[in-house]
Parts: sequence; structure tokens; C-alpha cells
Amino acid sequence: MTFTNIKCGTRDPKFASFKKCYIKAVNRTHKYVDVYVNMYKLPVDNVTVSFKFMRHDHGYKPFFVDYTFDGCKFLRNQKHPILKIFYKIYQGSSNINHTCPFDHDLIVDHLWTGNIESDFMNYLPVINGDYALFTNWSSENIIRAYVNIYVRITDRRN
Repeated sequence: MTFTNIKCGTRDPKFASFKKCYIKAVNRTHKYVDVYVNMYKLPVDNVTVSFKFMRHDHGYKPFFVDYTFDGCKFLRNQKHPILKIFYKIYQGSSNINHTCPFDHDLIVDHLWTGNIESDFMNYLPVINGDYALFTNWSSENIIRAYVNIYVRITDRRN
């Protein structure tokens, strides 16, 4: 699995804006992700996240179940096994690692993709191809931002 792109945007520019949103290649095998969100309406104490796993087949189409969850509730009680996997990925590289409210800008700083690329193949029984994780981030039932992460899956090493 290789990270190929990340796209971020706001649906409500009065609520937040992205200062950084990129995957940086250090060399052919080493990449990291940086995301920095300037928050304008603080504190944020109501967060809903929805995500869709997508597969590219003449355009990106859903290939797995969509999932929506209360972000503040999960951060208070981290019991959900799938969400816990995603949380562990970014927890050490981000300030989005505490319970609500968030009264500061949101940062993912130099999230190393190498471990994700190797570890995730243990959880994803999928065929080779281009995939994406489309996410929407809402507050007060209004979609405020999106982050879409694109990956390519090629032959696995046994």
C-alpha cells in the first residue's frame, strides 16, 4: 500500500481553513503527512465524523460500508475496535488526542506513513487497485470540512 494523495477542504470557511494538507515524499520509500487546520469558532465540543471507503473503477465508487460516529463520544470512551485502530495511527503525531472541547487549531505533524502502509495490509483483504478514504467532519450537524486520503494497493509481499 502506498499513499498517493491527500485532499482537504472546508465547506464553511468562517469555521475553519486548512493551512497545510499534503503528503511529503522524503525519498522513494519514506513519506509523511502534514495537516494543519486553523479553527475560527472555538471551542468545538460537538464533532461527527463520517467516512466512506472507495475503490476506483471508472471513478471512485463505494465498496464498503459507510460509517458515521460521534468523535467526542469516541474520545471519551475508546472502545470501538475499528475506530481505535485509526486513532492509534495518528495519536502520537497529533494534538487531536484528547477529549472535547477543542479550543485550539488541529494539527497532524509529520505522520510517518511507513508503518501504516505495512500494518494496514494485515487488516484490508482487498485486491490491487486505487482506493480512497473520504471523510466529512461536522459540528452542530453542519459539514465543516473534508479530508480525502488516496492509496494504491499493489502486490503484497509474503
